[in-house]
Amino acid sequence: MTDHERNTTVVTSGGGSGWFVAILLLLVIAAGGFYLYSSGVLGGGSDVNVTIDVPADVVPDAN
Repeated sequence: MTDHERNTTVVTSGGGSGWFVAILLLLVIAAGGFYLYSSGVLGGGSDVNVTIDVPADVVPDAN
């Protein structure tokens, strides 16, 4: 068996490109949220009324 020397390899990232992508993604999400809020989708101010009509033959008498 041969002896192999182990060398340490240091890998560095490519500068600030990861931060640029993260900030760009955050800005896109913020702009989309602002658009949805200003168009009324995320406002939550509207009421929803739901009426369910149950046929009389499904509900038995309480006698």
